[in-house]
Amino acid sequence: MAGGMERIATITSIDVQYETKQPWMKFVPDIFLTAEVKHDWDDKITIFGSFKKDIALDDRKSWGSAFKVAEFFECALGKRNLLVQPDYSIPDEWIRDCIDREIKMCSYPTTKLKDSGKPYWNNFDRVAQAGSVDGILKKMVLDSAKAGYIKNYNFSNDQNSEIDFNFGSNVKEEKTTPEVQLDGIEL
Repeated sequence: MAGGMERIATITSIDVQYETKQPWMKFVPDIFLTAEVKHDWDDKITIFGSFKKDIALDDRKSWGSAFKVAEFFECALGKRNLLVQPDYSIPDEWIRDCIDREIKMCSYPTTKLKDSGKPYWNNFDRVAQAGSVDGILKKMVLDSAKAGYIKNYNFSNDQNSEIDFNFGSNVKEEKTTPEVQLDGIEL
């Protein structure tokens, strides 16, 4: 399953921390968001990044690498171009209004294997609107893995090649050979 597995999830809680270093991180991001979600089971999405504080707040680029946090809220709230707040915080209204909203998330296989030989799966740190086109997050995962942003993506787990990946419907199409009808044709 090239690119991972997409699913619709309902947001159950959101925790936002500022300038908090996690034990596994090499740097301290400006913002660290943890969203608890529910689909077939309870799950968690973590998104973090840093703001571009030298860019005007009314410019979309001021989100910097925290643009994924903005994208999360835009997808959950169904809004566009949410701007950075003057104090570089997330408004309580955004958090409150996201609860019980649906988003589309994607998980992907990693190179870390379980005892059974099957890979562990990570959640991709970008989301899409629940009604978005199927395959959009899978394509982002593959693009990120090929560009080296996802370092632990398990390419050997992809049983279908990239050519088999159909962006629109995520199904493998059967290729048929057209038949020539010779009825009524004199040779």
